[in-house]
Amino acid sequence: MTLITTATELPRLMVCIGSRLMPAMLPADSNREARDEGNAAHWLAEQLFKGVPVASGAVAFNGYIITDEMIEHVRGYASALNCGELECDTSYSGENWEVRGRADHLVYEPAGVAPPLSVIQPYSTLTIDDFKYGWRLVSPERNFTLLSHAIGWCQRPGNPTPDHIVLRIHQPRPYHPDGPLREWSCSYSDLIGYYKQIQARLAYPDATLTTSLEQCAKCHALAGCPAARTAGMNAIDASMLAFSDNLPKDVLTHELETLRQASVMIENRRDALEELISHRISSGDVFNGYVLERRYGHARFKPGLTGKMLSIAAGVDLTKDGTVTPAEAKRRGVNEAAIAALTERPLLPSKLKAVDVDSRARRIFGDGR
Repeated sequence: MTLITTATELPRLMVCIGSRLMPAMLPADSNREARDEGNAAHWLAEQLFKGVPVASGAVAFNGYIITDEMIEHVRGYASALNCGELECDTSYSGENWEVRGRADHLVYEPAGVAPPLSVIQPYSTLTIDDFKYGWRLVSPERNFTLLSHAIGWCQRPGNPTPDHIVLRIHQPRPYHPDGPLREWSCSYSDLIGYYKQIQARLAYPDATLTTSLEQCAKCHALAGCPAARTAGMNAIDASMLAFSDNLPKDVLTHELETLRQASVMIENRRDALEELISHRISSGDVFNGYVLERRYGHARFKPGLTGKMLSIAAGVDLTKDGTVTPAEAKRRGVNEAAIAALTERPLLPSKLKAVDVDSRARRIFGDGR
């Protein structure tokens, strides 16, 4: 049987190969808002890279509304790209295994040619770019998703062998001391070494489960994983141990780091259980003490309404470097009835909420006295 995976899932399998055998208990698209937002940002990046202007209020291919903030973030990413390929197929395979991939952007620059032309590049370079619009920080260092894209490109018939491989992560939203663009590089011989690691892992897989702070957080089997359950329980036990104020500094540092990692593991597992219960409740299951609470986002003007159209409808100038927000429109004197007619509040993903079942029943049916 052929083991088929993706470049996105490869980092998890390199850490925890046994996770491939675990049932996917969590829904793959549990956070649809984040997924739709990310897909819209990638679509916008493609338009800007091709030189197609996109204004605030435009609607992406998936129906997501483009905002000024997204344009600003994505423009920074697009401006950092050189010529090259977008959405490049980087799939490759071995005996009884296959890795399917699609790189956000890559470019090959031969030796001796580099912008500006006055600069002579002593070696050929393959640069792989990965655009992350989410908030979870990602590092390019030994990033097996990016390494996999580089391997797939190098194995494509007719492609030259680069001397140097540069892996870049573009992440404009969360703060990082190194900035939104972070990179890591390796030689072609190093890349061959990583390819051999991938080959050995996928060609001879076993059922070993290994916990990892980063990979467990993204694993759809986390809620039912025995290794994660054991790690969580061990973390609780460790947190209850008594300690002396006179412990050596290295012991204190070690325990603090252990508990810090343990707290992340517990938080990852709690998030996974909340996602699973939320999914089960939305499918009709009942869990005592928990309900799904409907949430709505901030009011926004309805899709397709430009600042000029809104100004005509409201009788007040609502243009200011684009379209003002509904709150600003109210401050400019637009009455609430008009704002209500011109705006909508998007339905956000429901949030799991712990409730007191007895108190809730008394509110619904009365206290019986």
